[in-house]
Formats: sequence, structure tokens, C-alpha cells
Amino acid sequence: MKPLPKLIEKAHKGEDGFTLIEVLIVIIILGTLATTVVWNVGSFVGAGTEELAKKQGDLLQSAIIAAIAQESAVDITGGNIGVNGASKTSPADWELKLDGMDVTMSKYVKNDITGYWEWDNSGTIIKGIYTGGNTTCTYNATDGWDCS
Repeated sequence: MKPLPKLIEKAHKGEDGFTLIEVLIVIIILGTLATTVVWNVGSFVGAGTEELAKKQGDLLQSAIIAAIAQESAVDITGGNIGVNGASKTSPADWELKLDGMDVTMSKYVKNDITGYWEWDNSGTIIKGIYTGGNTTCTYNATDGWDCS
């Protein structure tokens, strides 16, 4: 009867394992794949924040237009919400000045507006700043959206 170590040695005869070069090549390939994945996934993070910022702006613009139409307003005073760094503004807390009267926006918007927004005397949004995650998106009427 042969001893156990001799049997193991015979079973593994001709197998020398991996060389250092082979191991390094595998590590380089895995590193390249990991870098490619991280690089491609990273671009989606900012895109989500930009979409949310655009949706917030569209929601606010629709609410202002609805208020102007429903109140049959002709004289609109420009204004803003989210002043002094307020990140969330409840529609119950801000008003739109139409024909000299204040219209509470909770009638037209049912959820908080996030960020800072300005509109002009026609009711058109002219400036916006929205921050989500590590991305800040700014909007102005002439240049559109810019996220970084």
C-alpha cells in the first residue's frame, strides 16, 4: 500500500500551477473590466439628477400656467421660491402674485418643490438650481440646463 502523500503527488503529476505572468495578465484583464463598468455606470448618476431637475421645473411651470389660466390673470408679478438656501418649499408656504392678489400654490401643486426657482412677469421660469446626490443642475432661460 502506497502512502497517501505519494498518491496525491501522482494525481497531480504534470500540474505546475499558474506562473506569475499568467496571474498578472488575469489581474490586468479584471482591472480593465472593472474600470470600464465603473466608468459607464458613473455617467448614469448625473443623468438621473438632471431628469429630476427637469421634472421639478416642468411641474412648477405647469402649476404657474394653471394658476394664471384659472384666475384669468393678466398682471403677473415675477417671484421665486426656495430662497436663502431652502431646499424644499411646501406649496402651502409660497404664493403667486396675480393681478395684485396672492394665490396659494397648494391648489395647483400637491407636493414640495425642491431647489430654487425664479419666474418673470409672464409666469415663465427663468432660473433654477436643483441639487441631488453629488450633482447640481442649474437652469436659465437662455442656456437651458447644465449639470455638474
